[in-house]
Amino acid sequence: MIDFELIMPDGWVHIPTTPESARLRARTIDALVKARLPDSLPRDKAAPFRKMLRAQLTEATDDAARNGARAVVLPLTEYRDGWRVPGSLLITVLEEPDEDAPDPKALIGALLQEAGPDGARLELGGGPAARITEVIGGDPVGRKAPSLKVSYYVAHPEVAGVWALLTYTVLTDGDLESDVLTAVCLLFDTVVGTLRWADRIDVPTEDELISILESSV
Repeated sequence: MIDFELIMPDGWVHIPTTPESARLRARTIDALVKARLPDSLPRDKAAPFRKMLRAQLTEATDDAARNGARAVVLPLTEYRDGWRVPGSLLITVLEEPDEDAPDPKALIGALLQEAGPDGARLELGGGPAARITEVIGGDPVGRKAPSLKVSYYVAHPEVAGVWALLTYTVLTDGDLESDVLTAVCLLFDTVVGTLRWADRIDVPTEDELISILESSV
């Protein structure tokens, strides 16, 4: 299996969201909730926060699964006054190796032409890539402030037809020029910039991964 690796800051978590990893996803969420809000805390005070954290993790991973993502990366570290990085990163690998696949530089060129000033050409993981930004309007019956969506299309440097798609979405307070939004985007861009391709030869089974997870809790 062709995959890639990212270096993440402390407090960020990687949760699988493929259909075959449903049990592992549930166990991972359980472990995260327990690690951040252990049973030693007073039940009456911790229970609402456990419920809220579980709901947030479940919603984020369900959304990633619906979008066909392989995994979701979430920053869970809380800073001053309980502030948490307001974003998430979806990870997808489009794995259809084909020697006759279109030239990746040509595909990236087409993406950038359509994106106009919102697109940028770059190199990631040794291959050509594109970074495209998009402002997503708020939900008229829910959140009214817009979100900023940034998508990376990264071609494998050696295997034609294999791409990485990384998309992060950052919630805003309506100010798309704020220093906070700029800093959050820089943080996600830095994580994406660590991308390195890897070939998974001996991939652990879901049961093996669950066993590793439970032994580390």
